[in-house]
This record gives sequence, C-alpha cells and structure tokens, in this order.
Amino acid sequence: MMNICFYQQRIEEVRAEMVEIFGACNNFTDQAVLKISQELDFLLNQYSGCLANHSN
Repeated sequence: MMNICFYQQRIEEVRAEMVEIFGACNNFTDQAVLKISQELDFLLNQYSGCLANHSN
C-alpha cells in the first residue's frame, strides 16, 4: 500500500485533471469525466484505508 503523502498528492493531481476535463466538455456523463471520477473515487478509498491503518 502507498503512503499517505502519495495519495494526497495524487488526489490533488486527479482533481485538477477532472476540473480540466469537465471544463472542456461541460458534461458529467461524458466518458472521460466518468473515467476520471472513478479514478478519484478509487484514490479516495485507498487514502481513507491508509488513514484508518495509521490511526490504529
């Protein structure tokens, strides 16, 4: 599992990419937006798990 700093950085990168993609198409149902949303969801879940492991 990656460390917390990795997930924080990657989440910010993916968020910025998502804003850029959405701005270009302005459509939440666009396939590119859906794909990047799924990537962000995955990263957030991994980050949450990492935080939970560190708090124990």
